[in-house]
Amino acid sequence: MLQIGRNIFSLVFSRVIAGIILFLIYAQLAQYLGPVKAGQYGLLAGFITVFSIFVDLGMSQLVIKKISEDRARASKILANYFSIQFLLGVGFMLIMAGYIFTTDYPQIVKNALYITSVALLLSSMSLPFRSVINAFQKLTIIAQVNFVNSVINGGMMILAIYFRTDIFFLAFISIAVSVFDLLIYGIVTHKKFTPFRIEFDKSFVKQLFIWTFPFTLLTFFSIYNRIDALMLPQLRDFRETGYYAAAYKFWDVLAFFPAVIAISLYPFFAEALSRNLRDQAKKGLETYTRYMIAIALPLAAGAFLVSGELINIFYGADFAPAAPAMWILIAAVAVLFIYTPVNSMIISQETKAATKITGFTLLFNFTTNLIFIPIFGFVAAAVTTVASELIQLFGYTWVIKRRVVQFQFFRHFIKPIAAVVVMAGAVVYLKPLLQLWLVIGLAGVIYAMALYLLKFFNREDWELFKAAVNVRKQVDTERDVIT
Repeated sequence: MLQIGRNIFSLVFSRVIAGIILFLIYAQLAQYLGPVKAGQYGLLAGFITVFSIFVDLGMSQLVIKKISEDRARASKILANYFSIQFLLGVGFMLIMAGYIFTTDYPQIVKNALYITSVALLLSSMSLPFRSVINAFQKLTIIAQVNFVNSVINGGMMILAIYFRTDIFFLAFISIAVSVFDLLIYGIVTHKKFTPFRIEFDKSFVKQLFIWTFPFTLLTFFSIYNRIDALMLPQLRDFRETGYYAAAYKFWDVLAFFPAVIAISLYPFFAEALSRNLRDQAKKGLETYTRYMIAIALPLAAGAFLVSGELINIFYGADFAPAAPAMWILIAAVAVLFIYTPVNSMIISQETKAATKITGFTLLFNFTTNLIFIPIFGFVAAAVTTVASELIQLFGYTWVIKRRVVQFQFFRHFIKPIAAVVVMAGAVVYLKPLLQLWLVIGLAGVIYAMALYLLKFFNREDWELFKAAVNVRKQVDTERDVIT
């Protein structure tokens, strides 16, 4: 539990600082580009996100699980995984380029997408090294690399604004970040965790694919909350895509936190349950579910109350139509927060069940978007996203409670809901009287005080927090990562 807390604290600390800076720079970039060109740039991000999911085939999840269970096999798994990932990267780069060639996008958009397809290959080659680091639960390294990535990203956005360039230049951001990741992760993995060598053991590779198959389907299906960005330009136009990209940026900024929780808990659950430490796994699941509920509820309520003001502050009046989609997408992120710990456990222990649920979610998402985006536009895409996340939440929770561990869920909502009601009342009262940032800050303080008075936190929570932020205390993950 200490190592999980340490990983989460380091990742959150680095991503919060970098995320805020990057978001502010992106807001300036969006105003410089305008809704139409911002929509074109959002299309680049959508393509790289969707194809990055495809190119992995879910093997990273398998590799993290296998190395967490037996670190002695790390070198062999890494060598063969890298060979597989290189071939997959080349294949999906060509598929992406071929698809781009058949589209009727403006030529500048096509050229930028071709550059993005090269970044896809480079990014895929760094994935094996990052998976090894994750399996060894040394996520502080990933936190540091993510921070530098954000600096590169933000720096190139500033250059684009300063030199008045277009999305073709912006496409090279993904190239720069991918090259950096490949070099750093490769060197660190080779020196600190396991020697790297090129190997292609046919029988072992075949076994990896057999093991990976359930993860592969799950990975394919997990694009459900990203396909709307690719559908919007086809069903509406780049202007609405720009509005949606602006609103979705709030998702991107906030979704880092459940991602941090997920990658921190996944190897923990894999190791704990492989050693039959079911009580430890249950404790971790309940603890982090309770934390995530406490964060998610005020997030959704606050977005509903101040979405219009935030859009105007960050993007200007030209992006005002994005406000409804913004708070709906933040509500979707809040749902994602709540089921993130369950998500980590179900992928580790009930992959086939997760695949079926996510496959249904993808079908629901695609069909609903296909029907309602032409009628209602990008707001329909946002509503579909939150509905999809609710399907995931209830499906995953039901499976874990029935098949893996029984844990408390609904009772953890009671005190945060009461605190949110107090917070929302304060926001409604204070918003006409004070500046928005002061209102948001006071709302956070009021919510935290309400939780404290309701005795939401216990002594264990404070001990865990103090241990996690005490970076001087050593954690022996080789000996025992569970205690």
